[in-house]
Amino acid sequence: MVHMERVQLISKEPEKWEYFKKNLSGSYEFVTSKPGEKADFSEIILIATDEIENIEKIRGMDKKRLPIVFFGKSGDFTTEIKVRSLGVVDFFSIPFDKELLLFRFNNVKINDQNVRWMQMIRREMIKVQDDMAETIAETIESRDENTGGHIKRTAAFINLLGDEFVESGVMSRDQLNLIVRAAPLHDIGKIGVRDSILLKPGPLTDNERSEMKKHTEKGAELIEKMQKKFKSHAYLQYAHDIALNHHEYFNGKGYPNGKKGDDIPFCARLMSVVDVYDALVSNRVYRKGMPQEKAFEIIFSGTGTQFDPDVLEAFEKCKDYLI
Repeated sequence: MVHMERVQLISKEPEKWEYFKKNLSGSYEFVTSKPGEKADFSEIILIATDEIENIEKIRGMDKKRLPIVFFGKSGDFTTEIKVRSLGVVDFFSIPFDKELLLFRFNNVKINDQNVRWMQMIRREMIKVQDDMAETIAETIESRDENTGGHIKRTAAFINLLGDEFVESGVMSRDQLNLIVRAAPLHDIGKIGVRDSILLKPGPLTDNERSEMKKHTEKGAELIEKMQKKFKSHAYLQYAHDIALNHHEYFNGKGYPNGKKGDDIPFCARLMSVVDVYDALVSNRVYRKGMPQEKAFEIIFSGTGTQFDPDVLEAFEKCKDYLI
């Protein structure tokens, strides 16, 4: 027995779809349901509906994001424009020409498969890019025995802190995801810092500290070179802004450019807090990490001077979840 592909037909009046079953019974298997009625989309390749208000209900039920086609009155361009703006992929009217409908159904399937294929390729490319960025960051970090695990922890911390701003509507989930992806590259400029300075097990001299501070600009320069090769990758702009600005102070007394307040990119203001927190509580060759409460005391003492007060307000809300 040949297994026919299934099309889900959704309408308040399922009997309206009898026209389909009579004309297309040998080409597709049609499953009918009413709006809001529980439906099994697991073997469905296409959804058809005839009422605009059904579209959002369908989207809420369909986790696969199947293509939706709409059936309306011939020549009703107002409705066609409306439903297409809601994501419907094709508009049909009854009566229809059987061969033309089958041809357009097939086109919808092919286009949907192509879109899904491209989405899968894009996800794989993003994963490869993220893995490469993380590998570069880990390679740089491996030079410095003092900072083991720092990039993974700061990425996790910035995700936790950023969640507060997603919930309050200050940024979107997509923006936060880009910032989290960018976070591992915040110290990429340390690749240009001499081992004698980077690995020194004690306080730096003034000259050594000046050279260490240059890692912000060196990091930004490296990411600018990446941006020229990968211009469409939005997360690299966040990576650039973080690398260059995560040591700027809210009062303008940080480095490398003495930026102040809102002139410091928001993503860098987030990184500034989590970077310092992790440095304070982590063990170093020359000292043990301090207790959380002491670290919190130091960080909150920098409200309005080193750190953005709004960021610290969010930090206060999530600090109990930090390790």
